[in-house]
Amino acid sequence: MVGISRRTLLCGSLAAGLLSLATSPHAQEVTLRVGHVLAPTHQFHQGLELAASKLAAATNGRVKMQVFPSSQLGTERDMNVAIRTGGVDMVLASPGGASVHLKELAVLDAPFLFRDNGHWQSVLAGPVGQGWEKTMEEGAKVHIAGWFHRGTRHVISRQEPYETLPSMAGKKIRVADLPPYPQVFRALGAVPTPIAFAEMYQALQSGTVDGADAPLDTILAQKLFEVSKFVNLVSWSFAAPGPVLISDAAWQKLSEVDRKALKDAIKAGSDFVTEAFTSGEEDVKKQLVGRNMVLVTPKDPQAWRAAAAKAIPSLASTWGGDAELYTRIRDSK
Repeated sequence: MVGISRRTLLCGSLAAGLLSLATSPHAQEVTLRVGHVLAPTHQFHQGLELAASKLAAATNGRVKMQVFPSSQLGTERDMNVAIRTGGVDMVLASPGGASVHLKELAVLDAPFLFRDNGHWQSVLAGPVGQGWEKTMEEGAKVHIAGWFHRGTRHVISRQEPYETLPSMAGKKIRVADLPPYPQVFRALGAVPTPIAFAEMYQALQSGTVDGADAPLDTILAQKLFEVSKFVNLVSWSFAAPGPVLISDAAWQKLSEVDRKALKDAIKAGSDFVTEAFTSGEEDVKKQLVGRNMVLVTPKDPQAWRAAAAKAIPSLASTWGGDAELYTRIRDSK
C-alpha cells in the first residue's frame, strides 16, 4: 500500500507539474497585434518588424508580434479607444493621441523640448518616464512598452527663405489642426492655417499658403519639392517620442520574462528608428537639394526658441496645466 501511495503521489505531483507548466504565462503562445497609421515603407513599420523578429527569437517563437500598417486596425483615435478594452493589443501612438490615457504625454509635442537623442532617451528612461508608466498602468490600465523617435519638423516655403524670425511674420503656414501646431506657429509670428494633410500639396501649389510645417521625409515622399523652394531648418520639434502601448489584457498574458523580452525587442526597434531618422535626414537633405530645393539655416536660434516658448502657457492645459513640466524636461541634464 505504501508503494502504491508513493506512486500515486508521484504521478499526482507530475500531473500537477505538467498542468502548472501548461497554464503558466511563460508557456503560453501569444500573438500580439500591433497597429500604426504609417505606410509599410516607413521607418516606424521597419522598426516594429525588427522588434517582432527580436521578440520571436528571444521566446523561441512562442510570443509573436503581427504588425498592421496604414491604419488597418483603425485610425490612431480608434486604436487608442480599443486598447483600453483589449480590442487592440498594441499601438504605436503619438504623444497627443496617447494623452487620452495620460495627459502629461502631450508635453512631448512641445516646441524645442529636446536637445538631442541622449536628452529624450534619458528623460523617458529616468524618473519622469518611469512615473508616467506607473501612473498610466494604475489609471488607464494601459502599459508603455517603449518609445519611438518621430523625426524632426522644419518649415518649407514657396517663394522666400525664412532666415530670421521676422521673415515669418504674417506668413500663412499650413499646420495640422491640433495642438501644439497652431499655438507654436502663432507664437513664431506666422498665421497658422489648418489644412488637411492630403490637401497640403494643392494648397502650396495654388498659393493658398506660403509654407508648411513638415519633416524632411514627408517633403520627399509627398513631392512637396515640386511646389516649394526652400527648406528652412528650424528644427522646432525634435524626436517628440511616441509611446508603444500595450493593453492590460495582452500584458497579463505575458510572464515577467516575456515582458522583459518585449521591452528589449521594442528598444531594438526604437534604436533602429532613431538611427534611421538621425542619419537618414542627411541623405534626404541631399536628395532635396538634388531636386532644386534650397536648405536654409535660420539665424539666431535662441530668438526662435524664446518666441516658441510664448506658446507654453496656452499649451500647458493640454498636458494637465503644469507649465513647469516643460521647463523641467527642457532643462534636464
